[in-house]
Amino acid sequence: MGRLFGIVVILGWIEATAASARAGAADAGPPGYAQVTVQGVVPTEQGMAVVLKPEAEEVLLPIWIGEAEAFSIRLRLERRRFERPLTHDLLDAVVRELGGKVIKIHVDDLKGSTFVGMVFIQQGQRQITVDARPSDAIALAVGNRVPIYVSKKVVERAGIRKKAPPPPSPVKDQKDSPENLLKDIIEPEEEKTL
Repeated sequence: MGRLFGIVVILGWIEATAASARAGAADAGPPGYAQVTVQGVVPTEQGMAVVLKPEAEEVLLPIWIGEAEAFSIRLRLERRRFERPLTHDLLDAVVRELGGKVIKIHVDDLKGSTFVGMVFIQQGQRQITVDARPSDAIALAVGNRVPIYVSKKVVERAGIRKKAPPPPSPVKDQKDSPENLLKDIIEPEEEKTL
């Protein structure tokens, strides 16, 4: 329980930091997409999840990710670097050395239980789009401080509304449903607050 309380406190700090970063963002984003902020990386019974929140909506969007991606995203959220380059640091260096710059990322689709992402790179007058796992794309976006956009259809399909009755879940064991895994973040119990 103490670890979860710490996560909730960290999420509050991340939201405050993200709010100050959003104040300077003027890009409205592409039609049909919502700009999101990274609320944090949290452990769940199913593994690690990066939690996204669309601006001006009371929805959380969990995306389950691997341990390595979770570690990289956490370091980048905290603006820390590992002694030697990690995979996402290497990708950043390659893009820079080739004269490019990551300008934004998208989470475009949800095929079954697999999210589909895209990284947008500007190289001179040329814009390059690269198919990517959202976990890798999010790590690049956080490290480069660029916008993250999620298709509104994906948010509607996989997002979890705050303080609303959870939608019916196809998960057989309800204790493992995304709604229950994130319940402590969405609606913290009295005993978990100071």
